[in-house]
Amino acid sequence: MSMTSTLSSMRERPIRAIFLEDDQVLRKSLADFLSLNSISVVDVASVASFRKAIVDGDFDVALIDLGLPDGSGLDVARELRGTGIGLIIITARSGRADRLQGYQDGADLFFIKPVDGAELVLAIRNLARRLRRAEVVAKGEMTSNAIWTFDRAGQRLMAPTGVSIKLSGREAAFVDRLAQAGGETASREELALALGYREIDIESRRVDAVLRRLRQKARAVDTELPVHAVHALGFRFSAKLSTIK
Repeated sequence: MSMTSTLSSMRERPIRAIFLEDDQVLRKSLADFLSLNSISVVDVASVASFRKAIVDGDFDVALIDLGLPDGSGLDVARELRGTGIGLIIITARSGRADRLQGYQDGADLFFIKPVDGAELVLAIRNLARRLRRAEVVAKGEMTSNAIWTFDRAGQRLMAPTGVSIKLSGREAAFVDRLAQAGGETASREELALALGYREIDIESRRVDAVLRRLRQKARAVDTELPVHAVHALGFRFSAKLSTIK
């Protein structure tokens, strides 16, 4: 598929946004307005709920309030850096220092409440379009040598740049199951069983925890892990991955 056709296909895909806001009235009204304008929205009221939802969803843009009941929106912003998800901060804080801090922590845009819904819709569309174009260009620039390597015996994952990430036993089992899937989606159930969990319904969130720690290890060495959530199905390793037995 050519870069032009790939970009066209991505443009046709509905924009998916996640909205973190503890004010229920504002959250629901704005989420409804975005939905009416063909933007698919998952709205959550806490940092904990956001962290669970972000692993399961393939989001284009995140909308985040700063003052939250169980954490800081700026902490969430920092966690999103390098994920490819666009970030829009929506807050009542209008001070210059707040805006500068927001941009420093990764915000693409900064909106002061009350927000004009029509303006926000256009901002989300433009941001998603720009990010999707950048994603297509990045994929087009990848060469056939851009291969990740999983050393099963040594429990290491090596990026195409040569960076090596030491894996725990469960992290190695997680990567191993993705490698066996050969670029296809590995279901949550398959991953939970590979990690040694038997009560799948109860333990499924532990799969998220393993992936979260693995992402943190990769980002600690300035590397983004090419593992993507497939909504309602599971996860897949989107880059080429070879295995050393």
